[in-house]
Amino acid sequence: MDEIDLIIIRKLLENSRLTFRELAEITTMSVSTIHKRIQSLIEDGIINAFIVRPTMISLKGLWIMASGASSAKSMDLVSQELGNHENINLVTIASGKYLYIGAYLRNIAELQEFTSFLTNTSQISDPTIGIINIPYMTTPETLSSIDYKILKTLNRDSRKPLTDIGEDVGISAKTVRRRLDRMIENRLAFFTIEWTPKSENNFITIFHIYLNEGTDMNSTVQHIYQKYAQNLVYCLTFSNIPNYITMHTWAKTSIDAQKIQEELQTEGFKDLIPRIILYGNYYDCWVDQLLRSK
Repeated sequence: MDEIDLIIIRKLLENSRLTFRELAEITTMSVSTIHKRIQSLIEDGIINAFIVRPTMISLKGLWIMASGASSAKSMDLVSQELGNHENINLVTIASGKYLYIGAYLRNIAELQEFTSFLTNTSQISDPTIGIINIPYMTTPETLSSIDYKILKTLNRDSRKPLTDIGEDVGISAKTVRRRLDRMIENRLAFFTIEWTPKSENNFITIFHIYLNEGTDMNSTVQHIYQKYAQNLVYCLTFSNIPNYITMHTWAKTSIDAQKIQEELQTEGFKDLIPRIILYGNYYDCWVDQLLRSK
């Protein structure tokens, strides 16, 4: 991977249906070059799948990121056991036997059971359970039966052409485009990728950033995106944890990763804790099963 690949990855994480031409315009490269780069990312096992799921806005659920240091002997075994839970779709292993667990909850009532399972299975004595901030909508649009059929055929192939989607669902390509535009506009579906950077030539670090009391969260996140754009994958903020940001970064070498940390240490944050990512595992969750049942 290089800086151009990172831009492609970041844009596909935001919208995996971006065309080669759109990506070419963003990166000021040719369409054929973008196509070759994406093919290389797939062949190298960095991009695992182009996926789509209903958003937690449309399902009125919660998107959770839990983390903490595990006392378990085998991280692989813990990951498999966690992945058996219907809420969990991602387990990432970091240095120091530190785990990040991504999950989708149907509602807040599932949080207690989920936390209990997570604590016992992961062997994290005091996990941090963050509810990821998503845009709040008082009266969100709903997904129709046609929308669910479209999402079902796109679940593990989100870049499928409009004509192929139409043939799968039994509607015209024009109708498919209109339904997709509506889902994207109303944030009803999340088009993204599953990716796994290879640790031998990529350094992925998650920085836990703790802000001083009274710091403006939005302006800080905007500053991070602008200043660290060359290495930033994305930031997460949490509705239940004030003054806390996780900053997910990529670097080509350990020296570059160290430079990012050194620069962040000059920002005046209350605290900054880096965690080097080793690898991650993706799992089917209840949202995927929901699509298959439609």
